[in-house]
Amino acid sequence: MFWIGVLMKPRVAFILYRYPLGVSSMIINSIRLFVEKGFMVDIYINESSLKKAQIEFDEAHVTLIVYDDSQNIIMRGYQFLLVRAENVLSLLAKMVPIKFRFVVLFPDLLLFSQWLRKELRKYSYSYLFPVECRSLLCLSRVKVRGNIVYYNMELLDWSEKNLLYNYKLELKKLEYRMIKKLSRVVITSPLRAELFSQINDFDINKIYVLPVALMGEPIIRRSKYFREMFGIPEDFKIVVYLGNIEPWFLSIEIIQSVKDWPKGFALIMHTWNKSILEKPYGKEMINQARGLPVYFSTDYIEYDELAVALSSADIGLLFYEAIDANFTEILFSSNKFAEYLKAGLAIICSDFPSLKDFVEENRIGVSVSVEELSKAMKQIGEKLGVLKKNALVCYQEKFRFEIYFERFYNQLLQGTIN
Repeated sequence: MFWIGVLMKPRVAFILYRYPLGVSSMIINSIRLFVEKGFMVDIYINESSLKKAQIEFDEAHVTLIVYDDSQNIIMRGYQFLLVRAENVLSLLAKMVPIKFRFVVLFPDLLLFSQWLRKELRKYSYSYLFPVECRSLLCLSRVKVRGNIVYYNMELLDWSEKNLLYNYKLELKKLEYRMIKKLSRVVITSPLRAELFSQINDFDINKIYVLPVALMGEPIIRRSKYFREMFGIPEDFKIVVYLGNIEPWFLSIEIIQSVKDWPKGFALIMHTWNKSILEKPYGKEMINQARGLPVYFSTDYIEYDELAVALSSADIGLLFYEAIDANFTEILFSSNKFAEYLKAGLAIICSDFPSLKDFVEENRIGVSVSVEELSKAMKQIGEKLGVLKKNALVCYQEKFRFEIYFERFYNQLLQGTIN
């Protein structure tokens, strides 16, 4: 009888190519809640992405199906060439029809797509959820049985260059072609839905909003995780930066500001991507931190333990370079924001209008430019206790994922968006 029940359960699939599942709260929580709703969930992911941010699911009906993306020497050589000869290869690609540029510029996507096509034949799915652009493109060569609902996490516009992507404009053209074939898209906030609609000429009434938020009760009892890890005195306030470390997150600027902070504050730079410290930008961060109360945490923290670890801090930092709307309209799109609030941290963040309005309205922190960070540190100390209490309230009222998912799920089943 058990096996009959399993066979009768509806299935959904999440497709993640080159996307770090283990640190993506919105995707993890979506998977878990689909299981609660009675679905079997298959996750198709490449091995290197899974290893970067490991996660295991205790749920019985979640299956990780992993693509071995260890590449042969020819493919590694071609990938090397793709990165270092972008201008030349971009010109060559324009000489062939757009459908063939996929093969020329993104051969790794092609290989994953071929593997995926074979795997997806094994089951019938109610819904396929590709997460991010590359995952969506991998479905372009797959005969799909089931509804495709695109989880759009990063807004790609029509500008030619972008720090996050090689061959960005060609990637955008391919994404645009696939978007035109979709009936539904999931995005993280109403404002980003408007931007996505404008960029892609896509009906806004076909876009679901599902924020990056967390599940479960807030952390009331604070841990001593970072304090004990680095031997930070009890009378010091701990400021934490969480996430990947890149120039557009202004990581060096944050560290440089520490020399002007009030006494009694320490900075933790925590990242799941420990390899960054071996690269030039990471080495420069370490150099800038010399002699300052700055600590680097690179031990991977299990997803379900992260908020507990963060609760050992007092303030969470969230800064972005104003590159485009993908960075400036980050409210409800940042794992950092949700994690900080669940852990009861006061927030100091970039002074983008949407962030500033939200932080001030909910009285959870300060919104400033990174150049004013040291000044903000001095201001926030006097009202830190109140801000931290407000953060917990804000999490309960604005960042509980269960509430948003229930609405999304009902709309999905009814085929409507209100």
